[in-house]
Amino acid sequence: MSFVMKQKGLFLGLGKSETMNQWNRNKPLPYVAVHMRIEIDWIIHCKKLEQRLNTNQICSSKKEIVERVRNIVIGLKKTPIVVYLAVADKLLNDSSILEDWREGILPYEKKKLGVEGIYNKYPYLIQSAIDYEVCLQADIFVGNSFSTFSSLIVLERTHKMIKTSVESECGTDVRWPSYAYNIQGESNGAMRWITNMSESSLQTISYGTDRIYDCKGHI
Repeated sequence: MSFVMKQKGLFLGLGKSETMNQWNRNKPLPYVAVHMRIEIDWIIHCKKLEQRLNTNQICSSKKEIVERVRNIVIGLKKTPIVVYLAVADKLLNDSSILEDWREGILPYEKKKLGVEGIYNKYPYLIQSAIDYEVCLQADIFVGNSFSTFSSLIVLERTHKMIKTSVESECGTDVRWPSYAYNIQGESNGAMRWITNMSESSLQTISYGTDRIYDCKGHI
């Protein structure tokens, strides 16, 4: 993560975007990381899974993801804010994923960051590890609760949250918050997502669930 992001200076300082010239170049810019699962193969898989499990809370359209992430950002009352889109390489040529985020939200993916060439020098597992670290270190992470990748990130972020000895994991100013965009939360936002550390099985992390552990317990 560091060699990619420090080189571009986006999350640890500033990029070349004119929109960001107002920020101090030494001031880290807060960012939201979104694990965006909208690839065709994923949509086919999740539709079949929804039918088998009799639920409608696995697949999410790009429009729905944008709306729910936007509602989280609106609640922060801090703009501009960068949204890093952790997407499959096949989506990097689809400029539409950067559209419709509205003023104050600055979406970026590898191609727009100018680091696509760096990523391509490494095998797939290394690319995934870099995305994992970027998502892990984000001020806010938003993922899909049926994704093992997202679930592992939330597991580690929950562990980090617990280590900080916060009084309440549900506080508005708590560090390491995570959300599941495939499950509707308050005000049409994404559902707050915390790993249930008391579970005796890793099944929900490995296979996913729409009954995530949030600030009110299981839903």
